[in-house]
Amino acid sequence: MILEIKVDEGFATMLAAIIAALLSLFTLLAVKPAEMRSANRQALEPYIHDISDSIHQIVATSTILLKNKSETSRLNWTNKASNAKEKLKEIRPKTRYSLWGLEKYLLSLTRLPDYTLYTLEDINVANKVVKRGGQFGNKIDKCVRQCYIKGRAPRFYDLWILAYYNWRFKKVRNDYKSKRLNKYQLNDIK
Repeated sequence: MILEIKVDEGFATMLAAIIAALLSLFTLLAVKPAEMRSANRQALEPYIHDISDSIHQIVATSTILLKNKSETSRLNWTNKASNAKEKLKEIRPKTRYSLWGLEKYLLSLTRLPDYTLYTLEDINVANKVVKRGGQFGNKIDKCVRQCYIKGRAPRFYDLWILAYYNWRFKKVRNDYKSKRLNKYQLNDIK
C-alpha cells in the first residue's frame, strides 16, 4: 500500500512560502557578517594610511628628539611631531565607530613627543619613555591593521593589551614626574 497524501492548492502555496521565507532568512544570516566586515573596512579605508603614517611619525620623531643635541634641530623635530599629533587628533573622531574603544589610546600616543621632551633631563628615563612609547605605538598599529583586515572593531582582548601597554608607557613618565616633584619639594624645604 502506498501512502497517499492529498495536498490542496492553498496548502502547497503556504508550504512554498514558508520554504522561501526560511531560505531568505538563512541567506540573510549568511551574508550579513560579510556585509558588516565590508562596511567597516570601507569606513576605515580613507583613514588607514594617515593613521599608520601618523603613528610612525610620532614614534620616529620621538626617537630623533631623544638623539638631537642642538636646540634648532630639536625645535624642527618638535614641529614635525606636532604636525603628526595634530593629524592623528584630527582623524581620531572620524574613525571612532569603526575603531570603537581605540580612541583614548590614539590620544595617549600623541603625548609621546611631549613625554620625551619632558624627560630629556634624565636620558635613561627618556630612553625608556621612547622605548615603551614605541612598543605602545606598534601595538596600536597592529590593532588598527587587524581591524582593517578583518573588517571589525577591536576585540576586548585587544583593548586589554593596549591598556597594559598604555599603562607601562605612562608609568615611566608619571614616576619621573613624581620623583621630580619630590626633588623640588625637598629643595623648597631646605
